[in-house]
Amino acid sequence: MRWDKRHWAVMVSLLLMCCLVMPQWASAHAYIVQASPGEDDLVATAPERLTLEFNESLQTAFYDIKITAPDGTQADDGNVQIDAERPHVLETGLRSGLGNGTYAVSWKAVSADGHPIQGAYVFHIGEPSGAPAGLADLTSGTGQTGGPIKWILSLTDWIQYLALSVILGTLAFLLFRIAPSSMAREPMEVPGSYKLLWISYAAASVAAIISLPLNTIYESGVAIHEFSWALMGSALKLTSFGLIWMAQMLILMLLAVTILSGYDRDRSLKIRIWSSYGSLILVLGWLLTHAMTGHPAAAEQRGLAITMDYIHLIAAAFWIGTLTAMAVCLPPLADKLPPKVRGEVYWGAIRRFAAWGIGAVAALVATGIYSSLVILPEPVLTSLFTTTYGYVLLAKIVLLLVMIAFAWRHARTARQGKGNRLAGSLKAELAIGAVVLALAAVLTHLSPGQPEAAGPFKEVQTTEDGSAITLQVSPNVTGENQFEVGVKAPDGSVVNDLEQITLTLTHLDMDMGIYEITIPKNDTGVYQAEEYISMPGRWSIKVHLLTRSLDSLDTEFEINTANP
Repeated sequence: MRWDKRHWAVMVSLLLMCCLVMPQWASAHAYIVQASPGEDDLVATAPERLTLEFNESLQTAFYDIKITAPDGTQADDGNVQIDAERPHVLETGLRSGLGNGTYAVSWKAVSADGHPIQGAYVFHIGEPSGAPAGLADLTSGTGQTGGPIKWILSLTDWIQYLALSVILGTLAFLLFRIAPSSMAREPMEVPGSYKLLWISYAAASVAAIISLPLNTIYESGVAIHEFSWALMGSALKLTSFGLIWMAQMLILMLLAVTILSGYDRDRSLKIRIWSSYGSLILVLGWLLTHAMTGHPAAAEQRGLAITMDYIHLIAAAFWIGTLTAMAVCLPPLADKLPPKVRGEVYWGAIRRFAAWGIGAVAALVATGIYSSLVILPEPVLTSLFTTTYGYVLLAKIVLLLVMIAFAWRHARTARQGKGNRLAGSLKAELAIGAVVLALAAVLTHLSPGQPEAAGPFKEVQTTEDGSAITLQVSPNVTGENQFEVGVKAPDGSVVNDLEQITLTLTHLDMDMGIYEITIPKNDTGVYQAEEYISMPGRWSIKVHLLTRSLDSLDTEFEINTANP
């Protein structure tokens, strides 16, 4: 099949249709939309309960709330629970007889997409008393936990993606007659295919088996030496990953049976072929379990989100896996032929692959573009160029475009039928595909809304009367930060007679209310305060200044705060 203008037109139309007619879903990790008492709230009397309401449901494992009194003692009653009727609400009771002062709240949970989240903030009873004892040791801000375990999990995901792609691609290579049928009496006799299937099966199985203890450590937030069988039992019974892992183990065992049956010469050819089709269906089921975890699992349109991600995985696995099968299995077949006709084995297989590949590329690009548009927080372009998720996604898009360019070149060369060996660029296309799968595994464990750490913030704004207001925020991460305000008059002299300096913080990506910071006055011209930023993302900071002559100066800044 030739990749002509008609095929390009069909693919572009498909992309436009997907982007126009399908509804959007949101799939960033969970975050607090309302807390009672909330961040920096001042309440007259001690509340009976503390409630945290999230934007999505929480998993019923590995959650906790700890409240620390001003003297460092425990202020919660230890009865932490997820509301049975409102699974997006985490709450705990407070002890009776609590005195006035500043209380620290430290919490953790696992969001619906299987990612651990945690945070800390303070509220006040009566009058503020300063930071509670041990506050610096609490986790600050709302963000994702995991550390190195998160990246080890990404590695196991990548191994599974790559291995399952090779199994799927090898079976497609054999069953869909992409392999030259004249060179073997039956599909399963293609040399190298048996070994390729079992090596891939072994890699996928090992990665899947060790993913359970790794994911238990990741979601529970415990250190490796604190891991226990009881924790893993809780992960199996109470988390979505545990249920999906058990389904993977069932598929793993059945897949071994069908692969063996497909190559069992004591069985009839019909049974062997149907067994191989059974292997194909089981691999598709294994890929479905991966589509049911991660960001799509937390989407409002969950069914649609999982379907789109599933199609994306199948298309990528078919493309990369079939390339691998061609690179491994075609040379032993072609080496049996004279050099003059050897090239036709290669180019004939590539032409047959291109007939399927056009559909795979269309599905891959369509689902990839749509998912990129709906997963990234608005504004999409800002998120694409300011978040870690956006940077990794950009790298994946660039490499995918390079793969498409290679595929177009190979399809054109196959039509011309020049040469008698597989081009080195085919192996380059395969290597790039492996990197694309690695980036896909990394994206699974990244938050779409988490900004890339940009370092300390410093910016100067000029008011209408010509005064220059400088705001510095350091280190500009969730947790404790130093806020510094400096003012210069229109003539360049330092203004040191401010009576009032107020910073009003408003989160631009979610409704968290208004958080005010009052900086003490002094006569040095440098106004500083140590305060907490509890959430990553975009913040608006309105600066209000009042001089001794009662002149007011107002301006506004926008910062991007990251997790440390």
